[in-house]
Amino acid sequence: MRGHPGAARLLQDLLDRPDPVGISAITVMQLYHGVSRAAVPEAEAERIERALKGVATYDLTREIAARAGRMDGELVARGEAIDPADVIVGATALHRNEPVVTRNARHFSRLKGLRLVSY
Repeated sequence: MRGHPGAARLLQDLLDRPDPVGISAITVMQLYHGVSRAAVPEAEAERIERALKGVATYDLTREIAARAGRMDGELVARGEAIDPADVIVGATALHRNEPVVTRNARHFSRLKGLRLVSY
């Protein structure tokens, strides 16, 4: 979320809705990647845990991994590669028929059929 106030507001709005909110296990990994680089790692980890309260975590299944692998290969073949972790996030969303919430719509728009919510 990188301190972006729109991210916190959107997350709260999503959590206030009756529909469940979830994220890819890869997104959890990406969030915690920043913990070790934070000035105060413990505080950053606590902030992440507060933000993820009430948010389901979607596991990386074989089906999602296979879909992501195909998508990643297609992107590379077209010369439009993105971070493989982001391809997995996109494949997870497509598998679950859910949108990806992102500030990087241009990046994720390379994944065909993926619905995006920008903030």
